[in-house]
Amino acid sequence: MKKSVISFITVILLIIFLGVTAVTGVYIPGGWTMPFRDTAASDTADTADTTEDQAATDQTLTDSTTEQTEETAEETTADSLKAIIPSVMDTENGIRLGLDLVGGSRIVYEAQIPEGYDMSNLADDMNSVQKVIRQRLTDKGFTEATVTLTGDNRVTVEIPQITNPEEAVQTLGTTAQLIFADADGKEWLTGEDIAKASYGYGKPTGTEMSDIHYVQVQFTSEGRQKFAEATASVSARTDGTNQLFIIMDDQIISYPSVSETIDNDSCVISGSFTRESAQELADLINAGQIPFSLTQVELRSVGPQLGADAMRTSLIAGAIGVLLVCLFMLIIYRIPGLVACLALGFYIVIEALIFSLIRVNLSLPGIAGIILSIGMAVDANVVIFEHIKEELRAGKTVKSAIESGFKRAFTAILDSNITTLIAAAVLFFLGTGTIVGFATTLGIGVIVSMFTALTVAHFLLNRMVDFHIRSPKAYGLNDHALRPRFAILKNFKIFGGISILLVLTGLVSLILLPFGQNFFNLSIDFAGGTEMEFAMHQTVDQNLQTEVGNLFEEVTGMEASSVTSSGDNNENVLIRSTSIDSEKREAVIEKMTETYNLTEDEIYNNNDVSASVGSDLQRAAFLCAIVAIVLMLIYITIRFELTSGLAAVICLVHDLLIMLSVYVWLQIPLDTNFIAAALTIFGYSINASIIIFDRVRENLRIARKEPFEAVAERSVWQTMGRTINTSLTTLFTVGMIYILGVPSLKQFTLPLIVGILAGAWSSVMLSTSLWGFFRKKFRKKRV
Repeated sequence: MKKSVISFITVILLIIFLGVTAVTGVYIPGGWTMPFRDTAASDTADTADTTEDQAATDQTLTDSTTEQTEETAEETTADSLKAIIPSVMDTENGIRLGLDLVGGSRIVYEAQIPEGYDMSNLADDMNSVQKVIRQRLTDKGFTEATVTLTGDNRVTVEIPQITNPEEAVQTLGTTAQLIFADADGKEWLTGEDIAKASYGYGKPTGTEMSDIHYVQVQFTSEGRQKFAEATASVSARTDGTNQLFIIMDDQIISYPSVSETIDNDSCVISGSFTRESAQELADLINAGQIPFSLTQVELRSVGPQLGADAMRTSLIAGAIGVLLVCLFMLIIYRIPGLVACLALGFYIVIEALIFSLIRVNLSLPGIAGIILSIGMAVDANVVIFEHIKEELRAGKTVKSAIESGFKRAFTAILDSNITTLIAAAVLFFLGTGTIVGFATTLGIGVIVSMFTALTVAHFLLNRMVDFHIRSPKAYGLNDHALRPRFAILKNFKIFGGISILLVLTGLVSLILLPFGQNFFNLSIDFAGGTEMEFAMHQTVDQNLQTEVGNLFEEVTGMEASSVTSSGDNNENVLIRSTSIDSEKREAVIEKMTETYNLTEDEIYNNNDVSASVGSDLQRAAFLCAIVAIVLMLIYITIRFELTSGLAAVICLVHDLLIMLSVYVWLQIPLDTNFIAAALTIFGYSINASIIIFDRVRENLRIARKEPFEAVAERSVWQTMGRTINTSLTTLFTVGMIYILGVPSLKQFTLPLIVGILAGAWSSVMLSTSLWGFFRKKFRKKRV
């Protein structure tokens, strides 16, 4: 008993300590660095090779510009504080907030068209500019940055959280062309011949004495041939100038030595690199892939896209939602509910610490990932507690019921979470922009939730038994077990018919979209539109944003996509909307000048802009969805059978189509928030179906001679409590954001609520029926 009390108190104190650490952070004076960031210097020649059969060949590119003195490499800032564990409120060293929550800096570049350039290529080349800049920002960790095309030859970049515009320019880097030349100035290849440059740390050829920092450069097929010719020429020089100069914006950024011909798909540049200098060189080389040079023509700050109060209201709503979840768990499960609340607290502080350490990008998609992972954290507890209640009904003691409940729930939790992790991994590695931010928060959340449910909750429940709390009623057991009210599988045609009616609008709208028939309310994010900016000479707060938004709607008859602050001291107002004609633009300008006494000089912007969600991002999202579905189907087939995998995928598509139907019915603007909402349902829906499938699998092993339909029907009702309770706990957090959030957040959470309800419907009413249908079609008899 004494040991149990001590261990219980220790866990509670640990949760409190971690919570305080997450809020305050841990900082020390001086220049302490993490071990994996220690600099490594090497004056030896390093091998340039990436193919296994040439790993031992000394093809060297030794960078002469990165050699540093030991004194420089070991510079410290003794008077400043170094963050070991950044506070969750430390946006400089820890969590990065997106444009939608805190705003950032806005840079406008203009393409410098060279003489003799074929203007018919301009549109394609500008799309390439958009893609390269977006990828460059993603590589630097700014997954929530936006890149849009303005007019024919301008690109607008908005980088979140960086309120100093000059710092934003430095973060983005130079935008000039890249040239590889010899000592005589002969140009051998350009940035267009480079496929990718990346930082590496290790033994690139396997012959090094120790790990080194290096830059790996991959070439296109034409680039490989040009590079082979260049290195052959440079290495053969007898005047001592055996360097290949890498030039950016007329500045030499590196001049590695070349000792022999290199005819590979890639090469390695090495020398006395630090991690930072090697990463910087890789970033500069990647920047040179832009097909023509860009000149900066505008630079200023912008306010949060969701409004000034979005962050505060989101935090309040989230806190209330979590409190409601805890209250619900206490009422329904009692002692296990208390344990779930403690485990949830542990989960939240651990997740916050990890987010701070890895500097996660937190914007609306990231928040969606957190909401989903909180729901799944509670879901794992619900699955365990429902199993414990079943064991108690079977007459087991509390102690044995807990052990048996965790053992039975393990496979269900494992399978449901792995399918979600598969989706998160695909989105992270194949996605770009906001997709990566969502995948990061979701993946971390799922892993941490599994740990807390299977270890922390298990430990705390056993301590409760040690405290002699052994009444079954204290663990949620009651005489009101949920019993079948109607036949689900027998009424599949009715439930299926209802689903067909619900998905029909979304399905037809999606099919007709490529043929020019658009029933969606495409926002500026997807369709491009109009951007107008006015100098207000006063701080543009939430009230003024709402006032300007109402004025715009009154004049044009349509809602603005966003109304945000911008400029120095946030004294400009920036209006974004779908395209409006010149007459409506003039009407808006006239109304603004009349209402706020503005002059022509105070009208800063009135331009057409491209979609911020470009075709590359749309293709990435579609590709991620297809790959994730295929991988999940393979996993479910291995763990269950192909027929159940097909049923789960159909239910997933069903839920997404219902959400699309809601977008059409209510004409909710289809913007970047849609991607976040769709991805959330993508991760949530499959989880619910897997839990039911696991129970079917478990029951089939026991009732071997019983028909599949009877086993499936019983399994659905046995897991009904879990489905209802998990849906409610997830809706608590989402619902509070809908009730308390700013209008733009309501447009995000309403489809999310519909998607959660659709997921519960499809998992209960459709999933097992579809499984049974496919079993008959494919003549499967056993799991």
